[in-house]
Amino acid sequence: MTIETRVSADGLNFNQFGKRYRKVDGDEKVTGRAVFGADFTAQGSLFAKIVRSPHAHARILSIDTSEAEAMPGVETVCTAADFPSEVSGDVDTGEVEIGIQFLANLIMGRRKALFEGHPVAAVAATDIHIAEEAAKLVKVEYDVLPAVTDPIEAMSPEAPLLHEGLIATSLSGSADQPSNIAGHMEGGKGDVEKGFAESDVVIERTFKTALVHQGYIEPEAETVHWRADGHMDVWANSQGSFPLRQNMSNLLGIDVSKIKVIPLEVGGAFGAKNTPRVTPVAAILSRKSGKPVKIVLNREEVLKATGPASGAVVTVKMGATKDGILKAAQSRLVFGAGGFPGSPVLRGMQTIFACYQPEHSKVDAYDVVTNAPRVAAYRAPGATVATFCGESTLDELASAIGYDPMDFRIKNASKTGDSNVDDEEYTRIGIVEMLEQVKKSDEYNRPLKPSKNGWPVGRGVGIGWWPCGIEISSARVMVNHDGGVDVSIGAVDLHGIRTGTAQVAAETLGIEPNEVNVHTADTEGITYTGNAAGSRITRTLSQAVFKAGSSVISQMKEKMAVRFGVDAEFVEYEDGHFYARDNQDSKVSFKEAGSAVTKNGSNIIATASNDPGMRPANGYAMSIADVEVDPETGKIQLMDFTIFQDVGKCVNPTQVENQMQGGAVQGIGWALSEEYVYDDQGLMRNASFLDYRMPTALDLPMIGTVILETPADDGAFGIRGVGEPPIIAPPAAIANAVHDATGARMTSLPMSPERVFAAMNGSS
Repeated sequence: MTIETRVSADGLNFNQFGKRYRKVDGDEKVTGRAVFGADFTAQGSLFAKIVRSPHAHARILSIDTSEAEAMPGVETVCTAADFPSEVSGDVDTGEVEIGIQFLANLIMGRRKALFEGHPVAAVAATDIHIAEEAAKLVKVEYDVLPAVTDPIEAMSPEAPLLHEGLIATSLSGSADQPSNIAGHMEGGKGDVEKGFAESDVVIERTFKTALVHQGYIEPEAETVHWRADGHMDVWANSQGSFPLRQNMSNLLGIDVSKIKVIPLEVGGAFGAKNTPRVTPVAAILSRKSGKPVKIVLNREEVLKATGPASGAVVTVKMGATKDGILKAAQSRLVFGAGGFPGSPVLRGMQTIFACYQPEHSKVDAYDVVTNAPRVAAYRAPGATVATFCGESTLDELASAIGYDPMDFRIKNASKTGDSNVDDEEYTRIGIVEMLEQVKKSDEYNRPLKPSKNGWPVGRGVGIGWWPCGIEISSARVMVNHDGGVDVSIGAVDLHGIRTGTAQVAAETLGIEPNEVNVHTADTEGITYTGNAAGSRITRTLSQAVFKAGSSVISQMKEKMAVRFGVDAEFVEYEDGHFYARDNQDSKVSFKEAGSAVTKNGSNIIATASNDPGMRPANGYAMSIADVEVDPETGKIQLMDFTIFQDVGKCVNPTQVENQMQGGAVQGIGWALSEEYVYDDQGLMRNASFLDYRMPTALDLPMIGTVILETPADDGAFGIRGVGEPPIIAPPAAIANAVHDATGARMTSLPMSPERVFAAMNGSS
């Protein structure tokens, strides 16, 4: 599909950016040569199976592993007793935080099982089938307790208590009694009651969303060898080699310097593979057996026992005057965290009103534990849920005051220098520009296609914001003897990072991307790099590559000065050539210069990281959805879908397009069909892709994409980040389209045919 970049990046000209280079790892992946976590098996590996609780909430009374240990082929067994009883240190699990003691108990249950699938033991054997049979022989005695999966029900004083010592914390101090409320956060400005009193129209709605899964193809798959010399090798499909190393150090009491993490290809992650759920288990089994241990989860384990996105209950109240002024906005967000504290409710709080500037605002956010799998990040964690609720209410409010929904958004949109509910000031932001582009676009103004079935049709929009992250990224640039360039990066490649990095290096050095070889280094081969998360990697890594590449050019100028017989300050570098300032005929290409310099024994190499003072880059995207709705069943059929996104500066349009389309499809699945279904005992009833319904190509139209460029005001090239924003707005856009078609306001996700039919017929 052709992408049109409708707003240029301040007239900046680049040689390599904006070009559609093929992914450097594409051939290996489509031919099956790429080695993913599940593909790798170390020589002499054992294979492990985790024993999991069949109950959503139960005390663990005893564990008997003797029969499993006696089975031929079984080499070792572990339980929580084999792990350190005391752990300390910080934990890095991306945008969804968890305390280290909670993480240790998540990895292997000690006194309680807090969700169906909670690990309680593990078996390592010479064959995976032996391990599976031996796992069935582990006898666990449980005292089954009542379970609660709804976060609102979990807040009740009568709800079963998951953690006896959990005391809620807030800005106003700690609670007096234990509860399932782990935390309470507040933010806002002004006086919302005054704002509502001054409003001509006030709308209040309560929304409910379900847990959904990231739906990655490759499950968690890790191999660990804890060697006899005390050193550990980890072959990982994690999103961050260095955070994994640190987490393993803190959880197992082993020095960071003794852990080597070797990144493998990652078959999808979307935030979920920041949490080390199986790696520590493989490590303990390896230490006890003296052999490498491999663990690969199956699909049922992934769905039941890894980290889905939070389910939530959100109340939104907004007030406006008839002349289109958003006077007040208030929200109460209750996010389920699963069995242990740390939902992304803070991000939900930050994003729910982020695109607008109500005169008065107030947000209360609650983090609540439930008997569900402990949640993980999922592509803009917290933002999709919050935006669905906020944008639906805003759209309804605009209609109620008789204002065009786009004009209402433009009039109240956030601008550079405005602040969020947490008082974080926005760096350069182009939401107004995006809204104006969308309003005049063909995609927004073209007539709605009539339904072939005669069903009602409608169009809806939604916009979402994400604070594209920062953290440290590192890169090393080295010139080879043939004049080619090697670039080593510490970031795990999830979505074409190596391709984009080759373009950034080529842009910096004035050469072609095919002259750059990029590879992901292990933790001994490069300096620290954080998780590939938060739409931060391309932005931060590009600055690291730029700094290292600039140092390489400076070094080569020093060397070429000798050849030219001038001081280094008189050596110029333009269009991929070195030359003496006063002698244009002296031009030498980068490749020729690099070959000559390195063959003379000089090492041209530089390592750099991005500036620690970088600020979030404000990413945002807008969706336009056209739908038809079957009045007899409530089925929503998506007819057209377009996503607009401001990426700051587009490095590779093909990869940007893929990210936008992929995020949009995940948001569409969240909107229409995906949800965890639990029974009254807290047991998941749809733990397979046959029953957990993700959209396929047959469910979707072609996803149109429009790239906008308003460069961020720091970083090397003004890049904002792409991965997070596309998933945020689709549910809101589809819900608003359904209202346009039927007059029914949808307040629950997914918008299943049953729910749509009920809303159309006036029932909840």
